[in-house]
Formats: sequence, C-alpha cells, structure tokens
Amino acid sequence: MLHPVYHFYKGRFTQSDIHVVTEVPFRIMVNGTELATMMCTPVKLRELTLGFLAFERFIDSMDDVASLEVDEEESDAYVQLKKPLEKIERRIFTSGCGGGVTFHLDYHDYPPVRTERTLDPEKIPSLIGELHSAAVLYHQSRGIHTAALSDGENLIAVAEDVGRHNALDKLRGETLERRIDTRDHILISTGRISSEMLRKAARLNAPFVVSRTSPTSLSIHVAKRLGITLIGYVRRDRYNVYSHPENIAFSPEAIAARARNGAVAP
Repeated sequence: MLHPVYHFYKGRFTQSDIHVVTEVPFRIMVNGTELATMMCTPVKLRELTLGFLAFERFIDSMDDVASLEVDEEESDAYVQLKKPLEKIERRIFTSGCGGGVTFHLDYHDYPPVRTERTLDPEKIPSLIGELHSAAVLYHQSRGIHTAALSDGENLIAVAEDVGRHNALDKLRGETLERRIDTRDHILISTGRISSEMLRKAARLNAPFVVSRTSPTSLSIHVAKRLGITLIGYVRRDRYNVYSHPENIAFSPEAIAARARNGAVAP
C-alpha cells in the first residue's frame, strides 16, 4: 500500500509516496465459533487459516475440512470441520510479533525428528540468499518477515507476513493444499527463532531450521531435545550452529554422532 511520507536529509524535507506493509486484524471462525483473531498481512489468508489450524492440531490434513470461505473485504475466515471443535482449555500468548497465541506449547508431546540426510555446509548461506530473492513484499516495503521450505535444491513454498509466526502458518497451509510432504525439508526464516517456532518445525518434521537472526535459549534447548539442527545468524561466509552439528558435515565424526542419535548415515 502506498503512503505519502516526508524524507529528511541534510537539513531538507522532500515528499514522496512509498510502499508500507499492510496490517489488518483477521478473524478465524470455526464451526460457528470465533477461534482466534490475529494481526497479519492480508495475503494468502486461506493458507494462513489452514496452517494455523494444522499447527494448533485442529486439523491434520485437508480431509478434516468440510468447507473454508475467506471474506477478504471483512478479513474473516469461516471454516466448517468434519468433526466437532475441541474444547479450548487455555490460550498461551507467545513471543510472536504483535503477541501471538497458541493452544498447545508442550514440546514433550512431539517425538524427535529423525533424518537420514546431511546438509552441505557450503549450501547454508545460499538458502538465505534464495529466501531474500523470493521476498516480493519485503523488496516493496521492508518491515515484513519471510519464511520458506526448501528441499535442499529449490524453494518449494514461500510466504510473507508482518508476523513471523503467521509466515510459518501460511507456509504450512500452502503445503497442505498442495499436499506436499514436508518431512526431511529445510525450514528457512528471516525472523528470530523462538521455542514455539521449533514446535512448528517439529510438526512439519523438518530436521533443519535456518534463520538470518538469533534463536532464544529455550529454542536451543527444544532443538536439542527434538533432534533439530538449528542454524542462526547466517551471512555470506559464516553462521552459527546451535544444535545437532552432526547433521551438517559428512565426516567420520558426523557418522558416529548420527549413529548415537539413532539416525542412519547416507
């Protein structure tokens, strides 16, 4: 969306119109009940709805959805499930942009993510480069997060949103609709990696999480517990590996470490 702004530079003001990221409240209605209202960027709202429902365990696949309608003018989604809506015991406010909400946070509910693949250490910086190139809205306005899923060669799904959690939800929704198997893929994000984002990675069965920024202390703990290789502060020639480095380099040491963790070396 274009907005008029005043630029101050070297003692002078000039005026121009620039793109500013759009943010709206988006309400999700499920079986006639308001489930959640979130602040988001109004693109891929259908995918956002499906991804949110999947990550919060209200659905496992598209087979659980009887109907889904999105009113883009009113920013509402109306979902009818093929099963009753589970009783909501509590809401947990997360560290998501704008104050995210989740209904399930216990990472002990998730089994460790097992993988037979290793990631080429020289490939990791290029993943962030590919993510940056695919960020259409970011290049227009900045102020937006991007997330993507990679098979190691190509980005197979990309999503953008003012909220980093919303971007992951949109990503999950798209893979559901396209019936993409997310196992053994690489989750890439521009945002800070917090513990609930690791939970979403585990739900995707993604053994690698890569970000251009930092993880939290709890996310590192969760990554170690769930067998996820967590990589942050990725730049052109450097990055940090916070957990399970044995999945990065293919070496005798990596083979031994993978064997101890129950994974089979290729």
